[in-house]
Amino acid sequence: MLTMHELAHSFDGPNIYHHRKAFLFEVAGLPKRQQVQIRESYHRWQVRRANDLIWSEWSGQYGSAEEALAELSASLRHPNR
Repeated sequence: MLTMHELAHSFDGPNIYHHRKAFLFEVAGLPKRQQVQIRESYHRWQVRRANDLIWSEWSGQYGSAEEALAELSASLRHPNR
């Protein structure tokens, strides 16, 4: 099962501990030597992958981080889709 862990936040207001919103996640539960990050950029969510620390470009246009994670999970279950 894949899970997301927050890596970076933005915040709104004078106090950095209030109104925080995560915009970058690391995905856990992947096969060995693979990494995935999910980020929000310009109001869309994108994914980038790494194999042996070689990162791909950011790709995709998802409505939420959860939608990106669901698509990633499906692609791992059915790689020829």
